[in-house]
Amino acid sequence: MKPDPEPWYSTTLNLWTLAGVLVASWTLTKTLAEGWRRTVGIRRYVTTRLRKIAPGVRNDYVESLFGEPRWQSTMQCTRVALGEDPEAADDHERKAELAVRTWPLSKLCYLVTWCEGDNVVMYGITTTSWWFRPRVRVGETRIRLGKSTFEALSDNAVIHRAWLGNRRYGYFEEHYLGNAGAYRSWYVGVNDFGYNAFPVSDDWFDPSDIRHTLLLPEPREAYRAIAPINTVVVSGIALYEEVQDGTFFGLSLGADQDLVRLANPEYHVFDSRIGRAHRRIRAWRGARRYRRWEKRKQGQRPWWARVLRRR
Repeated sequence: MKPDPEPWYSTTLNLWTLAGVLVASWTLTKTLAEGWRRTVGIRRYVTTRLRKIAPGVRNDYVESLFGEPRWQSTMQCTRVALGEDPEAADDHERKAELAVRTWPLSKLCYLVTWCEGDNVVMYGITTTSWWFRPRVRVGETRIRLGKSTFEALSDNAVIHRAWLGNRRYGYFEEHYLGNAGAYRSWYVGVNDFGYNAFPVSDDWFDPSDIRHTLLLPEPREAYRAIAPINTVVVSGIALYEEVQDGTFFGLSLGADQDLVRLANPEYHVFDSRIGRAHRRIRAWRGARRYRRWEKRKQGQRPWWARVLRRR
């Protein structure tokens, strides 16, 4: 009998070849996926993880999504006395310490959480790039951060606050929908560090307001028609006196400019070419804003009056 001919293939060699092909394919897939996530798909990656946050989740869960926060501080608040006699409540027991944590998310936006203990009481998003304008639901109304104006929301805000200083400015209003909104509150506003921020003017404030935080009806109506929303804060049931009187957020709804700007290249202690370029761009933008402000001031009538006339 003739012996069987030698096979033209080697079983051992084919197995090793197949294993090498699988490993190479897996490595290539992971590399392409990571590259897509860090470049073109970064917006979807960030938005997908932001959808998983809600008031009441644990802070460890937020850190599992975005890593450790870059900035963390504490603030003191006073709980609302729910008894029949608020004066009889112990002031020490009413004191609460909240941890404020801030994450920069790939130069697209800033995430801020306010936590009591290990639970997130409220969280906020401030967009800082024209490339990141996510769709946000305020009740049943959909808005886009950095694009939609306050006019997209009905003018039934619980409160509104505005402030204007030599350098800092801002505006926000609270919307509460009761059971239809799962007893959450939405604070939508303008952060001076956010994208497409538009300041208020000193002559828009109500002179009868001692705090100098309320706007007159006509300028506020015009401001709501043209100012884009760049920040939204979602809150659960936050029973703090500072929330009710409107002083909880201080000078920043969302990310604090005086805190986060120190990490930008133009503020680095060690000089670099990129830092000098950032400083030149910042100076050019400041000069452009100042020229626009001068042209607006030279008009015979206030700009908000012209806006109302067109409408």
